[in-house]
Amino acid sequence: MILSDEPESPLSDKIEPELSRTPCLFSIVIPVRNEEENIRRCLDSVRRLKSAPELFEVIVVDNGSTDRTKEVASAFKEFLPLQVLDRPNGYIAAVRNAGAAIARGRYLAFLDADCEVRPDWLSVAAEVLPRDNVGVCGAFYLIPEGSSWIARYWYQIREIKPAGEVSYLPAGDMFVSRQVFEKVHGFDESIQTNEDFEFCQRIRAAGLPIRCEPKLGVTHWGTPQSLSVFFRKNRWHGMHVFRVFVRNLPALHNFRAVSLAMYTLVCVLGVLAGAFVGLRSGDFRILGAFLLATMAPAVVLGFYTAVSSRRLQAALPMTVLYLTYAFARAWCLVDWRNWVKQ
Repeated sequence: MILSDEPESPLSDKIEPELSRTPCLFSIVIPVRNEEENIRRCLDSVRRLKSAPELFEVIVVDNGSTDRTKEVASAFKEFLPLQVLDRPNGYIAAVRNAGAAIARGRYLAFLDADCEVRPDWLSVAAEVLPRDNVGVCGAFYLIPEGSSWIARYWYQIREIKPAGEVSYLPAGDMFVSRQVFEKVHGFDESIQTNEDFEFCQRIRAAGLPIRCEPKLGVTHWGTPQSLSVFFRKNRWHGMHVFRVFVRNLPALHNFRAVSLAMYTLVCVLGVLAGAFVGLRSGDFRILGAFLLATMAPAVVLGFYTAVSSRRLQAALPMTVLYLTYAFARAWCLVDWRNWVKQ
């Protein structure tokens, strides 16, 4: 593979507006919707890749933005082999598939607009991907510098994985060969969330591994920094987790997340019933029992995470985060919008 000798910006020469259809090594597919600020930072980091520009192309797929996202992205055509494609009114799975459909790269590199890549992102991928019979390769997100305790505990301790085989990878930092992607028919366009997990399970069912390579990590500027945003993000991510679970019950996909959500929902109903009984009779033992039951999984998981990571100070914050996560996922089960196709 040919790499540029320029460490700062190998793409300083302007790229011709009309892109050649000659195959390249990587097609970077970036779905966007109202990402005016994020897409500027994302594409600026892509511009600084050390890989030679003839080795990759960038495809920004817009899902009906109403801000200046398309204008900002199009400005980078001066420096990058870039296309901006319209694919409005679809789930993010359909937006990614639309980018993949016109890609000319041997490998598809899916990247989210609120992510920032390191200069060696593609060169590392070029070394890792041909090495083994890999189905999907990528990494879990890195948090921005100066992040809050929420990001530091949840996303650094819980979600960061060492190099090796994993059950899934986030689609915001994912590499897959065109051949494998077409073999499993891409992302499932019928689900709004959990599409990356579902995609990875079909890859695994085809007998191919999902490999985590931490050196491919990208900084995720969308990492929640407050408890309220953390709750809303997990409520949104959990929208179609249950749908993926019930469509193939023997596989038990998302079993732990769904079990925790259902358990928490039952406990919340028990708390409400216990409060009603207590107010009527003055006996609050049922209420107390269900409050303890609601807290129990979060406490156990929080302390387990703290002990396994050898960071005992993480026990209390992880307990709070697991409890918030459980409530967010339980909320998904009672939201009727998650049960109908929109």
